[in-house]
Amino acid sequence: MNVRLGEGNTPLVPSVTTPGVWFKLESCNPSGSYKDRFVAGEIERMLAIGAKACVATSSGNTGSALAAGAARYGLRSSIVVNEFAPAGKLAQMQAHGARVIRVPGFTVDAALTREVMETLALLAQEEGLPLVVSAYRYCPVGMARVERLGEEVVAALPGARIFVPVGGGGLATAVVRGVAGRAAVTAVQPAGCDTVVTTLASGAGVRPVTSTTRISGLAVPFDIDAGQAVEELRNSGGMAITVEDDEVFEAQRVMLRDEGIYAEPAGAAAFAGALKQLRHGHSAVPRPMVCLVTGHGFKDPDSIAGRISTSEERVDASRLRVVLLGTERVL
Repeated sequence: MNVRLGEGNTPLVPSVTTPGVWFKLESCNPSGSYKDRFVAGEIERMLAIGAKACVATSSGNTGSALAAGAARYGLRSSIVVNEFAPAGKLAQMQAHGARVIRVPGFTVDAALTREVMETLALLAQEEGLPLVVSAYRYCPVGMARVERLGEEVVAALPGARIFVPVGGGGLATAVVRGVAGRAAVTAVQPAGCDTVVTTLASGAGVRPVTSTTRISGLAVPFDIDAGQAVEELRNSGGMAITVEDDEVFEAQRVMLRDEGIYAEPAGAAAFAGALKQLRHGHSAVPRPMVCLVTGHGFKDPDSIAGRISTSEERVDASRLRVVLLGTERVL
């Protein structure tokens, strides 16, 4: 069966604030993130082997996409999330009928995260359940679908530099493979969870960290696909940079207020990286620069609330014209 959820071929739109920058709106995928690409491949794989249920881990977007796909194709899903998973993503999972299990410390503490992953891998093996994790290490079939994202960008803008937010490293790996040398890739990672950036700079192996980032979806404190991402970036001449959480939130604010793009914080991380490169005068960064907007703003309503700078006004209908035209006008 060829599983399609309507994913892919997302809009590529130019920035109105930063010349030479484009946004790839993966937030326009059916469940609001690029993870719909991954899930379409995984659902197809599960149906091919006759699976009726699956277990998954997610910081939010994989779970949202999986819950939607599972509902559409008659599969049961149990999704393990951390204690900070945003309300919007949890609501999506639950609305589609997924079982959601919250584990405190998961994706924050490296040792505990590893323990959870090992427990789930053993359970999946014993029970014959597919384990769905958006990483090549666990689900190479689904991740191969994500490579089409890179293909779409270079088909539209050959020679672009693509800025990719990094959590576990799978997305960066997929984009590098998808562009196949036809574009340069810059991985953008929160300074509070810098597994890929530090490893690429040092040449050593990926070290586990205690994540301190507040950017939901990018807190992956040990090597899932980080090592693979480092290898792909190194072999392709790619780069990796860190951004502070406040830089991401400021990029999100600019996207909301000046670009009209409704993105969650992780969806603004790539733009934060591009702005940082431009701010530091990296003239060697080629144009066009493409920033992947990986997730929609409705995913994390609390983060949007923090960016709101205007309040609603309540007026009687009889005063509406006066208020709209200004109280200084005499009607």
